[in-house]
Amino acid sequence: MLIKHVASVNIIRDQDSDIHYITTPNARLIANQIANDFKKGARSFNIIGSYGTGKSAFLLAFEKSLLGRASYLDANFGIGSSYHFMNIVGEFRSLQEVLSEYLALPVENASSQEIFSEIFNRFYDLKKSANAPVLYLIIDEFGKFLEYAVRNEPENGLYFIQQLAEFINNPENNIILVTTTHQNFDAYVQQLNLYQKQEWTKIKGRFRELAFNEPVEQLLFLASEQLAGKPDTKLSKQSLDIFIKTRAFRHDGLAIQDIASKLYPLDITSAYVLTLAIQRYGQNERSLFSFLASSDHTGIDAHLQTLSTYFSLAHVYDYLIYNFYSFINSVSNPDLSAWKSIRGALELIEKRFETNIGDYAAIIKCIGLLNIFAENGALLNGDFLTKYASVCLGIRNSEKLIGDLEKKNIQIIAYRNYATRYVLAEGTDLDISSELLKASNKIDPVSDITGLLRKYYNLPPVIAKEVTYRTGTPRLFEYLITAYPQNIAPFGETDGYINLIFNDASTIEEIIAFSAGVEEPILYGFYQNAAKIKELLFEIEKTKKVLEENVDDKVAVRELNNIILHQQNLLNHRILNHLYNNEREVVWIYRGNQIGIPGKRAFNNILSEMCYEVYFRSPVLQNELINKHKLSGSIHTAKKIYLKALVNDWDKENMGFSSNKFPPEKTIYMALLLENDIRLHEDENTEIIVSERNNFHWLWEISMQFIEGARTSKRKISEFHDLLSKKPYKLKQGLIDFWVPTFLFIKRNDFALFSDGRYVPNLNADILELMLKDPGDYEIKAFDIAGVKLNLFNSYRKFLQQSVEDSPGNSSFIETIKPFLVFYKGLPEYSKNTKRLSNEALQIREVISRSKEPEQTFFEAFPVALGYSLNRLQEYPNELPVYINKLQDAIKELRTSYDELIGRVEVFIQTEIIGEALDFEDYKAALQARFKTLKKHLLLQVQRRLVQRIDSEIEDRKAWFNSLSQALIGCTLDEITDEQELSFYDRFKNAILELDSLTLLSNSNVSKDKEDLLSVEISSFDTNLSKRVIRLPKSKGAEVILMQDLLRKSFSKDASINLAALANLLKEMMSK
Repeated sequence: MLIKHVASVNIIRDQDSDIHYITTPNARLIANQIANDFKKGARSFNIIGSYGTGKSAFLLAFEKSLLGRASYLDANFGIGSSYHFMNIVGEFRSLQEVLSEYLALPVENASSQEIFSEIFNRFYDLKKSANAPVLYLIIDEFGKFLEYAVRNEPENGLYFIQQLAEFINNPENNIILVTTTHQNFDAYVQQLNLYQKQEWTKIKGRFRELAFNEPVEQLLFLASEQLAGKPDTKLSKQSLDIFIKTRAFRHDGLAIQDIASKLYPLDITSAYVLTLAIQRYGQNERSLFSFLASSDHTGIDAHLQTLSTYFSLAHVYDYLIYNFYSFINSVSNPDLSAWKSIRGALELIEKRFETNIGDYAAIIKCIGLLNIFAENGALLNGDFLTKYASVCLGIRNSEKLIGDLEKKNIQIIAYRNYATRYVLAEGTDLDISSELLKASNKIDPVSDITGLLRKYYNLPPVIAKEVTYRTGTPRLFEYLITAYPQNIAPFGETDGYINLIFNDASTIEEIIAFSAGVEEPILYGFYQNAAKIKELLFEIEKTKKVLEENVDDKVAVRELNNIILHQQNLLNHRILNHLYNNEREVVWIYRGNQIGIPGKRAFNNILSEMCYEVYFRSPVLQNELINKHKLSGSIHTAKKIYLKALVNDWDKENMGFSSNKFPPEKTIYMALLLENDIRLHEDENTEIIVSERNNFHWLWEISMQFIEGARTSKRKISEFHDLLSKKPYKLKQGLIDFWVPTFLFIKRNDFALFSDGRYVPNLNADILELMLKDPGDYEIKAFDIAGVKLNLFNSYRKFLQQSVEDSPGNSSFIETIKPFLVFYKGLPEYSKNTKRLSNEALQIREVISRSKEPEQTFFEAFPVALGYSLNRLQEYPNELPVYINKLQDAIKELRTSYDELIGRVEVFIQTEIIGEALDFEDYKAALQARFKTLKKHLLLQVQRRLVQRIDSEIEDRKAWFNSLSQALIGCTLDEITDEQELSFYDRFKNAILELDSLTLLSNSNVSKDKEDLLSVEISSFDTNLSKRVIRLPKSKGAEVILMQDLLRKSFSKDASINLAALANLLKEMMSK
């Protein structure tokens, strides 16, 4: 049975079938690659090719060749004496399950080891019967297994594939795994998380990837072998000449000449378009041979029966419309609008012409297809179209028909000078050519070249390749278009400038003189003749003018935009073409010297030399994850993990990263620290020295200088960033974002950190992250401790009973300032606010409460608070012990201030309330006994609360006092102010007097329901205390009220006089 090379091949089903396989150079290359790589130790191969490229046919041909059943491929690989195959076709199932079934293992859900053992046993059995056998495990459509593994428990599925590859890759066994996929491994794992993708990278690395995409010439070669046509020699040569002159397609000239004549009845142009179309809309080789075997009325067999000459572009159009109609008219077709334009133009022909409709339509189809598939810059002018129509379409009067289609009253097609091609006009009343001519008189000539160039011209930045490769730092040069030379320091992602100067008034000598004083990496290119540039700019301005006047004509707008785009491309082309090896047009100048640039490579080398010269202290870091301007999202995540490991696990080997895994954060740690011999885990106090031979020597030196510069005053972290981002370092921002926090953490004991002026005692991962986001908000102040400062600092430590330090750092300062801060925090609110302290104690309290910077507190604020200065202590060192004693006294006074308050309260109770110096238990018991007979249910709420506190069982003196204070003034003594203390004494004394009076009343035998009882006391300097208890029946209440009214009427407006009069009356009446 013979299988034509049109249907899809199945490597299992077609084992015993003959295949019509045409061997291509690409197929031979893949077969030889497998053999050669096998000899070098490779065992796992993945063949990648688009749908329908013939991968399955290749596998079958490869097997038959090795087994000696056919000679499609050279079977003499010299890698074994016999070959055996295990063939599997992919399914959307578990590969482990499919292999288990294929190997007929008796165990359900066989383990990976059982599967590998069975494969090895089969290979071992082959070794018994043959010398040096080779066992091939072929898995076609391997992508289906990958898709299943990704969607169903990816950890297990992907791990099995990894184990399989590791098992196969044992070089001691002649077992080869060959798989095929229609896309790269990475395309299958987009939905996996970051960790799973990293694991997937390991699997990919165990396969040797082989590309199997056949080039166009290869597919045409296959078609020519199938067709092997014999056209008219003269027509064939004319067809080939037309194709070559159009420059419409990239091609191998020699290969095209060999196969052009064999493609008959296809002409070479239609063959190219057909092949490109089926690559875009179909399945490459499979669709190509489906065309060759097509039996429908648009196919090649039907065409041959009409005795026509060529199967031209017009026939290709008909075939594509018939066989790919659904896709061509679907929204997923990227060329949908172009196909609609062709269809619209064909409809217009039927409306506007009565004869030659078929010929007109054929021309339209040619123009339409070529505008879809021909490359930009193709020469599809009238000469091409006339000749192609005559030779390949068989139209005799083609020139006349083309002219008819161009007529203004019809205008179905139009020639575009800017694109050197015919296009489908799509209908517009605007005569673009004449309108452009009119626009010349409406706009001014170009005078500001640079302004317009910057407006319309966009040259892409240039990477200096050599320096980028050698240092790992991508060095980017931006084009700068100006009228005069510029001296600008590169910033951000830009590392240098290529300053193109357009100014007829300037001279080369002036540019040379200017550049001699420029230290930045700027290469000046002086254009000596800008006339042609002006002309192009004028054309762009004209086109824009026409565009502005016709914004409502959508077809014209599209055409004018295409013209502008073409003109801008021409502008790019003209400037770029004259950049190199054309000193008459452009003179290159750098640092006062005119230099010759023979070509693009030399130009790029000069940019690298400039970087070596200017950025001579930039480190070498071959790590593309961080040595870039902008970090990717995944590396931002890795940065957070890295910073946490730096802070929490700096003292562990490899910063705590696993030894057998290599996540990006570990890779960054190794490149940044480990490879530069910066080891953190040995000892926190060990000085790290980066030798001069180290790539990071200069970076370490400038970083140390930054800290040294912070000894006299604070320095912002943003200054550190700026320092590293400028010459002679110019680190990329990605590296700065890792280096700055890493270095500052390493040297964290050498400085104090501040955020918005506040001291930050501990440097953690969150602080490092915030520092990177807002470096201007953070400052450092390096410690400068020597001489008297060191003596003073150690005096503080002795006072706190801490050990002395020879070189105190941040941790020592934290350890020393902490007891003061803890002491202040533990003080009662009274002690934090009272003014009843000595001036020294008040000043020391103020310093501690406002302390933000330990160094300033110890060496400036404390001495000033006690009447000293650092200079005085340095000049009179014998005063240092006196100063420390004063500090101790002030601290002691603060510590005991609350106890002093408690003592004053106790003295007040003893002298003013009790009248004798009793102990706490005694005067408490005396007060309780004093009010024992008091009728508490008759008391006001305030009085009742005080009596309850007096009678409470609290045994602690301070707590009992606080309960009394809470009842009298609403707060406890530890929160009391100096003013409230005086108020406490007054209220306590008055309350006791009131309670004493009420106690007297309580001792009287009175009926509350029948009588009112009052106690009156009056005292003065001239008489003794007069007391009187007044008992009055409630029946006389009305008389009392009447008397009150009479007395109130006789009162004066002066309240003091009224009170004095009433008191005198009472005293007089009580003396009788």
